[in-house]
Amino acid sequence: MPKEKNCQHLCVFDSGIGGLPFVATIQKAYPLLEVSYVADDAGFPYGTKSPEAIRDIVFERVRRIRSRLDPDILVISCLTAVQVGLKDLQNTHRSMRILGASPPIAEAARDSKTRRIALFTTARSAEDAFLDDLIAREAPDIEVIRIPAQDLVDYVEQQLPFTEPISARAVVAPYLKYVLDAKVDKIVLASSQFVLLEDAITGFLNEQGSRLVCCLDSRLKLISALKSIVRADETHETFQRGAPNFYLTGNRSASPAYLAWANRYLLNPPQLL
Repeated sequence: MPKEKNCQHLCVFDSGIGGLPFVATIQKAYPLLEVSYVADDAGFPYGTKSPEAIRDIVFERVRRIRSRLDPDILVISCLTAVQVGLKDLQNTHRSMRILGASPPIAEAARDSKTRRIALFTTARSAEDAFLDDLIAREAPDIEVIRIPAQDLVDYVEQQLPFTEPISARAVVAPYLKYVLDAKVDKIVLASSQFVLLEDAITGFLNEQGSRLVCCLDSRLKLISALKSIVRADETHETFQRGAPNFYLTGNRSASPAYLAWANRYLLNPPQLL
């Protein structure tokens, strides 16, 4: 897809629809950017695959994105993909700026009063040495409780767009009761799909009277990292580009859930990459 010569083109890539809140946040911060979104429906889910399989999938997808969309900036919002392949991708594609979403563990640790924080992750991310290193650097004196919630990833992808808020709160309740029992006061939504559960999580915590517990995710860190990459003339706030294009990596038409997510986030209907 040819891009306009007078604007930068940014593409957000995710294993599924977890990157949609990142698209919305980027659009708000940088309304002149041309933004595209790629969901790897053909490779989903990443959280149950081996690192080797994920790496092969991600490298193929990034080659395809570069060949067909040619973005100036690629944002990888999927933590599992970041863990497995970000550094190698950056070394391979040096002329394209590649950023990876990183959970705000340092921020959560700094602001925690109970000295206990929780990380909501996929099954794969919870076991990866990447998180070990990140926790050792950013929260060495804090108790960090990892909560692998792979079932919530599938729920977000296919069921959440058709679910009433009360039902969504019921789905997250078992995880949050564990968090509250552990005296956690900061929840880091480390994997992108969990950002879409923020309203359900906040709603449940409010019902429990636990207003001192709050959620953090990677979006603010990402926006800060983009400041040194996005041109100054892309930040003018009086202009908004058209709806982002939405691409799928599979060879089938979009599922009803993906159509619902596209509509909710004001993206163009999904098309095949």
